[in-house]
Amino acid sequence: MSSNKNLFITFNLVLVGLFVQTAFINTVFAEELTQECNAISNAFDRRLCVEQKISKQPFVLIPYKPNYFIGSYVKDMDLTNPIFDNFESKFQISFKTPLSNYEEGYRCLWLDNTNCYTFFGYTQVSVWQMLNLDHSAPFRDTNFEPEFMIAQLFNKKLFANWKLRLINYGLIDHQSNGKSPPNSRSWNRSYIDIVLGDDNNYITFKYWKRWKERQKENPDDFKGDDNPFIEDYVGNVELKYFYAGKFSNCSVVLRDSKKNSNKVNYELNWSYPLNQTSKFKDRGLRFYVQYFNGYGETLIDYNIKRERLGIGLMLTDWL
Repeated sequence: MSSNKNLFITFNLVLVGLFVQTAFINTVFAEELTQECNAISNAFDRRLCVEQKISKQPFVLIPYKPNYFIGSYVKDMDLTNPIFDNFESKFQISFKTPLSNYEEGYRCLWLDNTNCYTFFGYTQVSVWQMLNLDHSAPFRDTNFEPEFMIAQLFNKKLFANWKLRLINYGLIDHQSNGKSPPNSRSWNRSYIDIVLGDDNNYITFKYWKRWKERQKENPDDFKGDDNPFIEDYVGNVELKYFYAGKFSNCSVVLRDSKKNSNKVNYELNWSYPLNQTSKFKDRGLRFYVQYFNGYGETLIDYNIKRERLGIGLMLTDWL
């Protein structure tokens, strides 16, 4: 057990080190590579410009979902498991890397007038009882999420200043916590994610379909469904609104849930740059506040309702 724990901690340290090293390299070259991107007022186009510029670097890791570290209070954590504290840290590491030319792309088979790009993405979310020294400061859960996706870029006007900007096709999206039964949690799904926006306001609509698995005869079996009825708790649909302000960014994330009393799991996010004078307001550390209420924040808790308020630092946001 001790060797497995040491191996797990070592893996996390290597992953964090790799990410920090890549972030440092990108920061060193940022001004030279992305000088022309900073004059772009549209948040989506500015992010796309930066990504395409830094993708020219070898072995590049591009930020994907938000990257952050927060200390948080989780309501009634000690009631569901007495060995856990209500206070714990939560962090997310997320990156993607292009598997095709990110500047030119390739013609989509289904729409000849648009370009497609293939990516491998990886996201890891950990909840860590770092102050729970009486129980060896355990990682309560870590979710690993590798995925392969095709991104299809658009610039199609819909109404007013709103445009269709992006459709992501998640071909394979695997999520698991790497634990042995009966605490093992994993599932596979495919999704479509549609992004609409104007200069600073963005709405995304994401729908996923779970891959079917056979029911387990015994909870200790390695094969079979680790989390039956997970879609009743975390749903099949996610709706997100994101506002990219001059300095502040904020977002609201809603997911449908049959089990929640109000039928919705929701997350509220707000961030603000620590260096307001920087030319690169989209990059650098940001003060970050997160509030979550609902099911499915982590796989181990997919059928337990959690309420979390966290404050910390963010390295990269959605845009």
